[in-house]
Amino acid sequence: MPVVLDIEELPVSDRLDFLRDHMLTSPVPLVLEPQPGADINVRSRVADLGCVHLLSTRAGGADVLRTSRLARDDSRPSLMLSLVDSGTAIVVRPDGETVLRAGELGLYLTTEQYRLRFTDGAVRYTFQLPLDRLGLPPGLVGGQLRRPIPSDSATAMGVAAFLRATARSAPAAPQAEQERLEQPVLELVRLLLTRPVADELLGRRSAAVSLATRVQEHVLGHLDDPELSARTIASAFSISERYVYTILARRGIELGDAVREHRLEQAVRLLEDPRHADLTIAAIARRCGFSDHAHFSRTFRARFGVTPSEWRAGAVARLTVAPPS
Repeated sequence: MPVVLDIEELPVSDRLDFLRDHMLTSPVPLVLEPQPGADINVRSRVADLGCVHLLSTRAGGADVLRTSRLARDDSRPSLMLSLVDSGTAIVVRPDGETVLRAGELGLYLTTEQYRLRFTDGAVRYTFQLPLDRLGLPPGLVGGQLRRPIPSDSATAMGVAAFLRATARSAPAAPQAEQERLEQPVLELVRLLLTRPVADELLGRRSAAVSLATRVQEHVLGHLDDPELSARTIASAFSISERYVYTILARRGIELGDAVREHRLEQAVRLLEDPRHADLTIAAIARRCGFSDHAHFSRTFRARFGVTPSEWRAGAVARLTVAPPS
């Protein structure tokens, strides 16, 4: 079931306090400031598309603020991308404001101070994207913050259409399907943000950084896949296997070591879990991506100094030791 917030179900006297508490504990804490004489109405839906947080909102009667103090909090620095579906939204900064009309996209950062204003009943879809997952130069992002992105090109129109469809359907989708939307959203937002410099050196460099980030994400997200290799990574990104190794080396990742360590850690968890006591060592080896039992045992002993069987026996002994009297 989608997560829905609708304060129309609350008594009018309780709405303000409820919203203020809710917004201060949201992924990006905000302050609510009612508009004089206006009725506050909010209906929102949320979805977590992997690392991307989606908030779909129809609201009116109040401004929301990211104060200078909140902008310095310890939340993960993120880019907020808002698509206005109807009405008008205004992003007010200390040095000016950006007016976003229906169909336009706007950007702001959680690390900056801002105020958001909306016409009554305006509908907007906001995607919170961690800056480190976008893998783009700060200057490229910062240069696009203070003007709307109109849907007047094939790229912008395509991205806006996808984001709108995602915002309307994702909150009701199963969690596994929501998580699968993470990569397409990140990819399309990168495409959107590199659009102004696609033919320039900065654009090519940004694309290279973005590719490295995407390859790293792919590796970390597929460590459970026994087929993960330089060949499968190269095929996924249409690059050479040699370039895969070059990209990962620049990120301090040695593919074989990363895969092996992850699989050994998974094996340790299975060996120590009483719920898997009926699994043979060979079965655990296969489940953790080792096709050969003997190779698994040698690798395990080289890493931990004992065989998998000895590790399991030690875990069982620790679980059955009587507590001191």
